[in-house]
Amino acid sequence: MRNLTLVLALAVALALGSSHDTLRLSPVQQLSFLYQYDFVTWEATHFPAKWLHWLGTRGFPFSNATNPDLSGLTVQTYFELQQQAESLRGELERATAAGSADPSNTELRLRALDRRLQELRPWVEEALEAAVSDTLRQEKVPLSAWKLVFPPVDFALDSLPTILITSPRDRIQRLDDFLLVPHITPRAREALEDSIARQENLSALVEGIGGISTYPAIVSSSGLREALVTASHEWLHNYLFFRPLGQSYRKDSDMSTINETTANIFGEELGDMVYARLTGEAPRVHSPGAPPEPCPQDRFCFQQEMRRTRGQAELLFAQGKVEEAEAYMEERRQMFVKNGYLIRKLNQAYFAFHGTYADSPSSVSPIYEQLLEVRRASASLGAFIHRVAGNSSRREFTDMLQRIRANQ
Repeated sequence: MRNLTLVLALAVALALGSSHDTLRLSPVQQLSFLYQYDFVTWEATHFPAKWLHWLGTRGFPFSNATNPDLSGLTVQTYFELQQQAESLRGELERATAAGSADPSNTELRLRALDRRLQELRPWVEEALEAAVSDTLRQEKVPLSAWKLVFPPVDFALDSLPTILITSPRDRIQRLDDFLLVPHITPRAREALEDSIARQENLSALVEGIGGISTYPAIVSSSGLREALVTASHEWLHNYLFFRPLGQSYRKDSDMSTINETTANIFGEELGDMVYARLTGEAPRVHSPGAPPEPCPQDRFCFQQEMRRTRGQAELLFAQGKVEEAEAYMEERRQMFVKNGYLIRKLNQAYFAFHGTYADSPSSVSPIYEQLLEVRRASASLGAFIHRVAGNSSRREFTDMLQRIRANQ
């Protein structure tokens, strides 16, 4: 019960820290009100579900205790069934749109799959949480006592909300972001974005996300490796909530970028460790700072072209040519689509959102390379996180980097 009380207090703290609810709605919130994500209801439903499952079974959900239901076969089966369910949903949508077949048989198969997935999900979540917790202890990242990692690894394999991002039209700058309900249709996204542009003169984008650091975190279940990488990424946000870096997330754009890019580096590395452990495959070799392979001249290079697009758009904005920049971004979007990259909208909000991750081709920030420099100078993944987590400003981060360079 002491453990339960601790985790409950943690969940309340994280919920309050990550909530976007306010007593007064901004104009953008008013326009998107019908799509606002009900964070409070989700939290109230999913957090107790974890403990109800624990009370009905044996073993502590954040430990590495073995259970016959937590086998690798169960985890593998879950993700295979998940892929089958996604395939059936696509089949059902195509059949319904074409009106060429009776979808009832597909619906019955999909309902049966969803029931089976619902039965397996608590066990799979518990198995993956235990595996991530074990690897965190081995890497000496968190504070831990006995079998408890703090904050405990807790996530739900569930449908993710979408996110609404806004930016001024005359520059690329992330203003506000709000969580919206999952599965908003492309037509509804376009209508909402157009309303915000027309009524508030802002660039807007409704985009999907891979995970969110609620407590429990919400993680996509599209694949095992992707789930582990995202779970590791979101756990680090929960960990940093109690450290200067995480507490400074919204201080300015640089601190947001340091947070998100650190989480990307961490998530990839830790997620691959856990994946290798669960599957028996050789772990990927992470070589921070290794030069990227050159893009062949006869192949379309997404990263190179996206960076070129961002650079030219920034130049046009600096010259005050807003409409020309918007026309240029749309022209480039069509080029990306022709080359197989189905970008629905390429605008200021797109770059403001994706540019928060300095390892993204949509970013022009040097922070990714600087974080890789810190990672190379750190003896372990845990040492890297402990170094970065104590910074509360870009100046502190720069000073830390200078000290590392001087010591080398």
